[in-house]
Amino acid sequence: MAAVGFLLRRLCPLRHPSAGPWAPATVFVWHSQWDCGRTAALSRFRNTASGRQQQPEPGGEEEEPELPLAAGTGRQQDLQALLQEFPQPKGLLTQVMQRALKVSNVKDHIVYKSFDGSVKKTVLHISWPRKLKVEGFGNKKVVAEKHAAATACRIFKQWGLLGPKNQLFQAQEYQDLAAKLSASAVGEGHLVMDSTINKAHMRAFRKESFKKEASQPSEEGLLEENEVDEEVEEGIMDCTEFLSVTDKASQNKPMSRAVRGIMTDDTGAMKALSQFPEPKNLLSKVIQIATTSSTVTDYLKYTTEDGSVKICHLDVKWPTPMTFVASGRRKAEAERRAAALACKKLKDLGLLNQKNHPLTHAMYNLTAIKELSEKERQPTRLEIPECLQERVQQYLDQYTVVAAPDCELKSINPGLEMVDSLSSNALISDAITGEMYVPMLHGEAERISQKLLWLWQRSRPVKVKPLPVDMHKKAIVSAIEENRVTVIAGETGCGKTTRIPQFILEKFITNNRGAHCNILITQPRRISAVSVGQRVGSEIGPSLKKNVGYQVRLESMLPPRGGALLFCTVGILLKKLQGNASLEGISHVIVDEVHERDINTDFLLILLKNVMEANPNLKIILMSATSDTERISEYYGNCPIVTVPGFMFPVKDYYLDDLLPMLGKRKITQLNQDEDDPVPDLDLVTDTILHIDSCSECGGILCFLPGWQEIRGVQQRLEERLSSRKENYIILPVHSNIPVVDQQEIFRQPSPWVRKIVLATNIAETSITIDDITHVVDTGCHKEQRYDLRTKVSCLNTVWISKSNVKQRRGRAGRCQPGNAYHLFSRERLEKMDDFPIPEILRTPLENIVVQSKVHIPDITASDFLSKAMNSPNPKAVNEAVRILQEIGVIDEDESLTLLGQRLAHISTDPRLAKAIIMASIFRCLSPVLTVVTCLTRDPFVNSLLNRTEVMKAKTRLSGESRSDHMAFIKAVEGWKKVLQERDADSKKEYLEENMLYAPSLRFIHGLILQFSENVYNAFLVSNPSDSTRSYSLCNQYSGEEELIKGVLLAGLYPNFIQLRHGKVTKEGKFKPNSLVYRTKSGQVLLHRSTVNRNEESFKSRWLTYFTAVKSNGNVFVRDSSMVHPLALLLLTDCDLNIKGDGDSVQLTLADSNLLQLDLDSKTACLLCSFRTAVHKMVENCLHHELPETSSNLRKEHGEVLSLLVELLNCWPTV
Repeated sequence: MAAVGFLLRRLCPLRHPSAGPWAPATVFVWHSQWDCGRTAALSRFRNTASGRQQQPEPGGEEEEPELPLAAGTGRQQDLQALLQEFPQPKGLLTQVMQRALKVSNVKDHIVYKSFDGSVKKTVLHISWPRKLKVEGFGNKKVVAEKHAAATACRIFKQWGLLGPKNQLFQAQEYQDLAAKLSASAVGEGHLVMDSTINKAHMRAFRKESFKKEASQPSEEGLLEENEVDEEVEEGIMDCTEFLSVTDKASQNKPMSRAVRGIMTDDTGAMKALSQFPEPKNLLSKVIQIATTSSTVTDYLKYTTEDGSVKICHLDVKWPTPMTFVASGRRKAEAERRAAALACKKLKDLGLLNQKNHPLTHAMYNLTAIKELSEKERQPTRLEIPECLQERVQQYLDQYTVVAAPDCELKSINPGLEMVDSLSSNALISDAITGEMYVPMLHGEAERISQKLLWLWQRSRPVKVKPLPVDMHKKAIVSAIEENRVTVIAGETGCGKTTRIPQFILEKFITNNRGAHCNILITQPRRISAVSVGQRVGSEIGPSLKKNVGYQVRLESMLPPRGGALLFCTVGILLKKLQGNASLEGISHVIVDEVHERDINTDFLLILLKNVMEANPNLKIILMSATSDTERISEYYGNCPIVTVPGFMFPVKDYYLDDLLPMLGKRKITQLNQDEDDPVPDLDLVTDTILHIDSCSECGGILCFLPGWQEIRGVQQRLEERLSSRKENYIILPVHSNIPVVDQQEIFRQPSPWVRKIVLATNIAETSITIDDITHVVDTGCHKEQRYDLRTKVSCLNTVWISKSNVKQRRGRAGRCQPGNAYHLFSRERLEKMDDFPIPEILRTPLENIVVQSKVHIPDITASDFLSKAMNSPNPKAVNEAVRILQEIGVIDEDESLTLLGQRLAHISTDPRLAKAIIMASIFRCLSPVLTVVTCLTRDPFVNSLLNRTEVMKAKTRLSGESRSDHMAFIKAVEGWKKVLQERDADSKKEYLEENMLYAPSLRFIHGLILQFSENVYNAFLVSNPSDSTRSYSLCNQYSGEEELIKGVLLAGLYPNFIQLRHGKVTKEGKFKPNSLVYRTKSGQVLLHRSTVNRNEESFKSRWLTYFTAVKSNGNVFVRDSSMVHPLALLLLTDCDLNIKGDGDSVQLTLADSNLLQLDLDSKTACLLCSFRTAVHKMVENCLHHELPETSSNLRKEHGEVLSLLVELLNCWPTV
């Protein structure tokens, strides 16, 4: 292997940047340049669909010369014939991929890259069933694309992926065919279709594009624009990983050295031909792979002397100049013999494998890989300007900050002390009104009770629609009065959600005890809490309407205490429990839709057991719409179950088996549901909705889809196909991303001639009733979060729903009138579905729940607390959550909340984001960080497959040179605030369209910022909630400093950071020295297309921080990222440092990761270590006090620390 490196080093030198990652210029393009005979790659390998092109046998005819474009009449006819065979090739290709891969969006698997010129060229990349690259040409771009697609269709047909009449197969058949193709190795590496039609066009394109090559990006760069998506299929290794594997594989395999000179051996040539039957093809392939050249003419030259005996001189310039001479009766024979001699020499040099096949591109470039790997492992050199070092030293001298001995630093440790102001407050809040709770005096209670009785009698009778639960009123009220806990098992449509709270209130009012009745009713979603609250308010009558209210995130309408019904989300009740642990003043808690088993509901069920012990007068009512009530009853000591049969109008079911003939589709081509990975066919969904519209009477259509992408996809298809009659339809999306106020439209009944079409996730599955729905379209799937303990990331998968979900969805069609349910899955699939959904507590991260458990019941370990759940989570998942919280400083070794944890518990978001908010308060850049946190909770940009490119352009423009999605969020929201101040409708519309922003999301973000401002106030970080967003507040002194903002985000999100490395090797063996590899503590990741850094190649720093990582198809994708200063990693992260000294040079690394290695002179290193101590001391001081109440001297000291920190982060070190 060393010999190969010696031979190739001369031809393929690796040219590194002269100054490494820190260049003299302020803006440094951090990337390596590698030159190995690269040219504009029009084609890397030439294969036909059936394999390599055959060379003529000895004595056979020579190859047919390539014809120029002008002589292409016959070739144009061939092109026409190709398009006649496949008249709609792009659509056909898309259908095959959709069917085979079981996905609706195949843009990542079929990629067209077009190049301009008098002859248009399109390169089509296909990822399945093997990596395929096809070229097409035409006088227009669309013709070139059709040409490439038609050629690919012909390949698919030859591979057996299309029937004789271009018919499609079932998904399972495609999987079997793909497996056979992989086993038979259709081609090696990338396949490139380069037919005789393409060759003439290619030369014309090359001739024109050659002139542009010097001034335009290379075509290879353009072709690799989508390479990250390709790597999802092929996998990648960085150079170090590749070398570790290669060193093991290549042991004891010495290689010969190349010998320059002329080699002539006719006898040897005959022997070589028997060993290498296709020497010219093999030789060309080796050259193409080794040099990544699209043509071998620069490296191979055949010169034949004419005469009775043909003598061929073959000049080979790789791996070193060599000449081979052979003779033959014909030119082709002489060339083949010379080529065979060359192949024999390559074999002797170890440049062919045991089967006489080419090595991989990486194996031919081992020397370059080793050199690049060594360079990437070198620490980053830092130097700080002398003047800035002097200022830091002056501060350290003034405040006598000294680093630990030998500069060994300890992490920020908030300690075990409790902040008096956070822990000594014995006041509790009223769970109804949110004000300070004061027990009601006897006289006041009698007065309120009498008034309620008078109002009740005055408003009776109220005409309401009778519901099945009304017949069981007496039994329900009696069971609730006689038992601490009661389970109500009510069928869909029985009326339990709206009527049972009224039954209880009526009983108390009529017994003149109305003031003592205060009921909290939880709903799983915001829209149901609001809509049910409003409905109950209208049913109870105008006199008592004000006694019914709702409270959800960002919206509330609170009733007065005494005869109060408050509908709220589970999260709101958990927050109320923090301020009123025993729910003093509450008579009943009704937990609705318990069967959904979301994580907050399971957590609430644990807490309510403790609340019952502290409040013996409290009654608990648990309501479920499924038959899984026995388990719930057992959990609460076999409490009684009251069953209420529901009434539902007849609903006729249609399954996929029934539906396909109605739509005129063949069953064999549509029944392709996968056992484990269901993906809805959006075209089938659209066709079904349009069929219902054309064949059914008036009535609303409710369609259940798994997520926002699918909702938008169906909405766009419907709007396109109904564009000529759009005034007759109203299409309404329902999703948690849409503010509640914008979703109220679904409850309004449209005009008689207008058809309402509601596209919803499972948000519309329970609780809410849309009266005019008579048709339900059920795709049979939903999005479900799964946490991978191995990769430590969550996966949002599309999975089959349970039978209970099917029943709930079906019931939506028969609530108010007879209806129809169209199930887009087979009866066989229905039988395979689980009876009930998997509880969320078993499949999601547990950090938030652990923090909340420490707030509510601090004296019990997380493991013991969660073992009390109805379904206990995996102990490994609990331990991992505890480990993460300890790692970020929220809980200590004893699982007690630290000072940081006590503050963090007040902030209702992910612990890492909450930590970032706390750090932003301390580092005085609060407002922009609040914006980032809210935008990570709710994306402000338009979420559409069709507009993805425009969205990315807008985000990139907003991020500027910051290399940060988070700064793009800040710029977008700040710009929106300025536009709102102008109060000009046209300006608002223009700003939204220009920056691809979604107005409802921006409104939600504004409300969420206000809520976080309240959280920050409750955590004693600001003196007033409004200070959080005021530009002149002390907490926003440095809100304009981008590097500080990104550093503070890093401090909160740590250890979520990425190291960038140059050089990777694909599993196909391709070495890409200029490509970036992204590494985290947990391993390698990929950047998702949603981050602005996805296609960036130049960075001033080789480190990024991120929040969201998701797993998909076995790969971990980072969805948001920001480039961070290396000093931010050194100064702001709360982990230990390792210090290694070597004379005047010192290397600093993070104790818990090898992803940061900095090289400094000893003086600078000691200075920065001492300043790091000062920064951490400032954080600890702030956590020990109420931040607004810190002394003026301490504020001044902290101000000087922050001023120096800002200067350091804005000064990019130079060598």
